[in-house]
Amino acid sequence: MTHHAVADDGHTPVPQKSTLFCWGCDHQSPLDGDWDRRTVDRHVEYVCPVCATTISKRPLPAPASKPMGSTPLMTWQRTVRTTMDIWRASIDIGLSTVSMTTHRK
Repeated sequence: MTHHAVADDGHTPVPQKSTLFCWGCDHQSPLDGDWDRRTVDRHVEYVCPVCATTISKRPLPAPASKPMGSTPLMTWQRTVRTTMDIWRASIDIGLSTVSMTTHRK
């Protein structure tokens, strides 16, 4: 069971800091709540159980047996990968916005 903090006025519940909000359908739940978790490559995607919108994509922890060194090649790979992830997210948001506006008309 999820316990919500209470605001200063004593009546209104305040969501936990680790609460995720779906921008597709306004569903909300704690990080360890009812989100569908999908492991893709080396990431975990948190997907809304109501509308199947991907809310968050977080990297899996690195294996403890391999020390992570930083080489110029690894730095460039990480930079390119991060840039592509941001680009994909902006495209997804743009497409979902277009989809929402066309469905409301």
